[in-house]
Amino acid sequence: MASRNECKLRDELVNRLIALNNKVNMLSAAWLHSEQARAQVQEQRQELVAEIKLHKTKGHDGKPCPAVHHA
Repeated sequence: MASRNECKLRDELVNRLIALNNKVNMLSAAWLHSEQARAQVQEQRQELVAEIKLHKTKGHDGKPCPAVHHA
């Protein structure tokens, strides 16, 4: 039975961010020292983080994502 706290879209966004971080970890240090490469990676990270934040707050018909754990 599916938990009400599951959200496939949120999981997909988080997995994309994890995949990006894993890709960065596998790249050569020389490539990462390139200012253009760092800027590309940073831009992709910022876009994903912004998309995740937007989904958390208004991703379900303007309502917060039920999968977000509230403290």
